Amino acid sequence: MNPSRKYDAVEFQRRGYAMQRGDDAQSGKVVQWTGLEITGKVRCLAPELFEMRFLAHLDLRSNCLSHLPRAIGELENLTYLDCSHNCLEDLPKEIGELLKLRDLLLNHNKLRELPYELGRLYKLRKLSTDNNPFNHDYPRDIQQLLMFLLDNLQVPPIPPARKWTDLDPTPDAGYIGSGERFTVMTYNILCEKYATRQLYGYCPSWALLWSFRRDLILKELNLYSADIISLQEVEMEQLNSFFAPKLQGLGYEYVFSQKTRAKMLAESEKKYVDGCAIFFKRSRFRLINHHTMEFSHLAAVEREGALDMLNRVMPQDNIGIAVLLEVKGLTGQLRSAPSPPDILVSNAHVHWDPSLRDVKMIQTIMLMHELETIVEEAIKERQRNPALGVRQIPLLLCGDMNSLPDSGVVEYLLKGQVAKNHPDFQDKCYEGYLARLNSSRGTEAPSDTPPVVSHSFDLSSVFDKEHALDFTNHTRDFTGNIDYIFHTSGFLQNRSFLNGPEPDWLRDYKVMGFPHPHFPSDHIPLVAELELCMKANASSAPGAARPPSRSRPT
Repeated sequence: MNPSRKYDAVEFQRRGYAMQRGDDAQSGKVVQWTGLEITGKVRCLAPELFEMRFLAHLDLRSNCLSHLPRAIGELENLTYLDCSHNCLEDLPKEIGELLKLRDLLLNHNKLRELPYELGRLYKLRKLSTDNNPFNHDYPRDIQQLLMFLLDNLQVPPIPPARKWTDLDPTPDAGYIGSGERFTVMTYNILCEKYATRQLYGYCPSWALLWSFRRDLILKELNLYSADIISLQEVEMEQLNSFFAPKLQGLGYEYVFSQKTRAKMLAESEKKYVDGCAIFFKRSRFRLINHHTMEFSHLAAVEREGALDMLNRVMPQDNIGIAVLLEVKGLTGQLRSAPSPPDILVSNAHVHWDPSLRDVKMIQTIMLMHELETIVEEAIKERQRNPALGVRQIPLLLCGDMNSLPDSGVVEYLLKGQVAKNHPDFQDKCYEGYLARLNSSRGTEAPSDTPPVVSHSFDLSSVFDKEHALDFTNHTRDFTGNIDYIFHTSGFLQNRSFLNGPEPDWLRDYKVMGFPHPHFPSDHIPLVAELELCMKANASSAPGAARPPSRSRPT
């Protein structure tokens, strides 16, 4: 018999294997098993194997496989893969897509090289490669090997430029546009001490180096050239030695405050504590005053008889800062206004831990209470009309709120109030503090309504539900929107915003998270263009507003 025809004979037909009874498959019964062992001198693997995306354990040892199909990358839930004692001559780069893989056995094969994509397997804890005729002397330590491979992996091409979305320029009802526009950016730049291999093992080590990332960050700041820049996680040493000199040379002034713990450290250690910074262009704004809000200090004032305030809020050293700015270089109707308009700009970095949602709530409530006090003092000092309330000085609130859009924090900011029994308070006892806040503001709820805590600002979000980005923070373990630009409704109106990175590019190049050689932080910078608006009155019709002038790069 012709050897090439031997399998055509009936007596030599290959056996078929059923992983599930036919009637079970037709009824849609869910497969419960997640492990599979294939042995018997197998030379090739059926395509149907790679449709079993539920597999977590795949044992292919002691066969005669010379290659693994590229479709191996489809088995996204694999944690264990044994290909030992085969005849493998190479590995497909798609093996680097098995991101859940923890054990990979490749010993006793004919491998001469390992694909660089293998370095993407950041969860890998066991890798056996003995008895292979490698052309390279690979590191024996698994972490060093993964780092070597990842560091030599080809960098994808530069991603497409992020696109701007222009919005309807029609002013809100009751307001007229002034034509005075400015751009604002908020950006958590991921300070040096947090950018570790343990947290970001999917990023090449050279792309985690501060000397590399800081230049990319500065490039982004230059690219968007925002009139106001709010930065979080800025180390004092990096501010003084790099960002401040560079941005001052570009026409910016700045205000900076460190996290509270810096006060308790020696000078040699203090310089490595991060904080928040606000940069603003001297040509557009004049600094009137600035403020720092230390949430741990505010909690200490309220700690008497409040164990949760003492034990949960006070230990966290997050801060917020604020600058009161006078708008310069006005033209049109604003130039003839009785007094030049002011803007209160705040930059906050709220606590990160998801298990401390109550702390996030209290820190945000403290922030808004302090901002109201700042505006009330400014109204007196700037001789504004107190009867018009705090909304007459527009608020621009930027920052890393470490809270999702459906959180109590964002509900409180956008709705102006939140129930005292909101789930995000986690049944912790802050009643005394919240009652004192309401009493000081004269905002106690009527007895027949649910008790709430409120603020007096009428805020909108640049990235509301209609214009939400896919994410503002993107890592291997979390992807979501936690950074925001809020602004007073009416007096400040959103005219355009910068979209996020191109989703198709991220998918095509299998970017599992940031930092990345093209993205220097685990956050992306948020950028928007806002317009100063005025209350409409009998002497200023909407048609009198001058055409807007672009302040953002095109």
